[in-house]
Amino acid sequence: MNNLFFNRELSWLSFNERVLFEAEDNDVPLLEKLKFLGIFTSNLDEFFMIRVAGIKDQIKSDLQKPDLSGLTPTEQLKKINKKICKLLPELERIYQAVSDELMKHKIFLKSKNFDQFPIDSLFFNEILPQISPITISPSNPFPFIHNLGLNIFSKIKNSSDSYNSIIIIPNSIKRFYTFQDESGIYIFLLEDIISHFLQYIYKDSELMENFIFRITRNADLNFNNDEVEDLYNEIKSSLNKRIIGEPVRIEIMGNFSEDSKHLLQSYFRLDEIDTYKNNQIIDYKFLISIDLNIPQLKYKKLVQHIPNYIEKENIFKTLKKRDILLIRPYNEFYIISNLVSQAAEDPEVIAIKMTLYRANRDSSILKPLEKAALAGKHVCVVIELKARFDEERNLEWAERLEKAGCIVTYGFVDLKIHAKALLIVRRENNRIVRYTHLSTGNYNEITANLYTDIDFLTSDEVIGNDTVKLFNYLMSYSDPFGWEKLVTAPKYIRNKLIKLIDNEISYAKKGKPARIIAKLNSLYDKELTLKLYEASQSGVKIDLIIRGITSVIPGLKGISDNITIKSIIGRFLEHPRVIYFQNGGNYSIYLSTADWMVRNLDRRVEILFEIEDPENKKLLLDYLMLNIKDNQK
Repeated sequence: MNNLFFNRELSWLSFNERVLFEAEDNDVPLLEKLKFLGIFTSNLDEFFMIRVAGIKDQIKSDLQKPDLSGLTPTEQLKKINKKICKLLPELERIYQAVSDELMKHKIFLKSKNFDQFPIDSLFFNEILPQISPITISPSNPFPFIHNLGLNIFSKIKNSSDSYNSIIIIPNSIKRFYTFQDESGIYIFLLEDIISHFLQYIYKDSELMENFIFRITRNADLNFNNDEVEDLYNEIKSSLNKRIIGEPVRIEIMGNFSEDSKHLLQSYFRLDEIDTYKNNQIIDYKFLISIDLNIPQLKYKKLVQHIPNYIEKENIFKTLKKRDILLIRPYNEFYIISNLVSQAAEDPEVIAIKMTLYRANRDSSILKPLEKAALAGKHVCVVIELKARFDEERNLEWAERLEKAGCIVTYGFVDLKIHAKALLIVRRENNRIVRYTHLSTGNYNEITANLYTDIDFLTSDEVIGNDTVKLFNYLMSYSDPFGWEKLVTAPKYIRNKLIKLIDNEISYAKKGKPARIIAKLNSLYDKELTLKLYEASQSGVKIDLIIRGITSVIPGLKGISDNITIKSIIGRFLEHPRVIYFQNGGNYSIYLSTADWMVRNLDRRVEILFEIEDPENKKLLLDYLMLNIKDNQK
């Protein structure tokens, strides 16, 4: 039975491998390849901080229960290590190939031409005042090493003794410095500059060895749901715990002895399986920030557009006539932020409600909410404080919005609020009209240009009423009866999906054409995987477009012969959830915030809703077919 399911962690590493290989795709412009190397590293860091940390916690607790694929935590850790040990040489190989290509354009990464530019002045005036070497002794114990920070370990010897010394490189210093002259563009890494001047720092000592290391710590915020009395303060205090999380990985690069490596392993209580040797760079994330003005080496600027039928100056007027469907980033996210701005200014608007999962720091959406509240409108924002790695920003927004007079709530302690919804209540001709925005993506203008997502806007009265129920549920914890067009998790989406799949099975058993197309970020769920296998065996044709992880194994004889899986990796992060059911020829298409995973369907507040307008249905069907036809990415 176990060979019916992929392992979640290995499936994710395969996804990240595809991200890495974008950096050697000939269709990707040279400078954009650097970003994929950085994204690969950023993804891997988070994987260790959350997924590997969780597995190590299970092992420490002596929990050896096999996962869906039949692997125990110890077996998973070994297979993860084996896969990553294959990926890291690939990372270094691809980085070197990209670096060599950039040299042909006179761009020099990781330059060591210290005498060509005023690096000494940079070091003595800017860098040296911000660093402090700590020589370990009885009076100077081993210092605390922060998560993901770079450090330089040196073994030094003077006339009488040898010592170990550590330089903790502050995150406040720039990671790289760019210089340019007629011979080209040169990028110097901070750790290389400091290493170059180590003899000055330890000028009275002999440098016996020196190397760079980095520690990755457990960054998951775990707290007992039953004991939480104040979620806001609990999250705030938990952020401090993240800083001192247990080490889960050590990366080392440079001239190190086995004794020094074992010393660090012992101090951080890490084993050989947790230790990764790098030959070129530790932490490639800085590559994402390299922004050189060389258009021919970058993607062509995306021309975003606003559909002609939308009246930009009065979006409410458009919504009275028809629904709006937008596909980001090809359509401008400006439509959504402008709608909120219009609502804040409109004297007929009496209430604005929205969920907030992730928003950028200078959001043009949230500022109008402050303005609307200050103007006396009823503004309610449900903020998900547990949105991983955005907790601090969401705490800041909660405080700001409350000060402006907004009603701010935080949903549930034990459920994440992943639903994306905006409700605008307007008084028109002595009646109340509700305008609704539902989306697969966040209210974040930065990621709106980097992720593909789908926005749906409507004045449909039934959807408006359901969205009112949604906000009442989020604020009062009372699950209302009588949902009509919105399907919500954790109670209802799973059963709805099973029912829709069973409907296709019934058509197939009658000898009629039956088909399912599901575009998701992730599909990792035993019940739904087995249900898809049942559909495949019944003759339902199933096309899965899964960006990341999946438990489904396609092409198993007699089990999943009718299932194909495609993963699309490209310029934009694929983020929408779009699901098609042939439904006997009268096809239906749904949008959702939920992936098909236990966490989404059973432990989050999510939404699923059908697109009914024929024109918008056709647009989404065409979108899915383009995905299916894609044979490049």
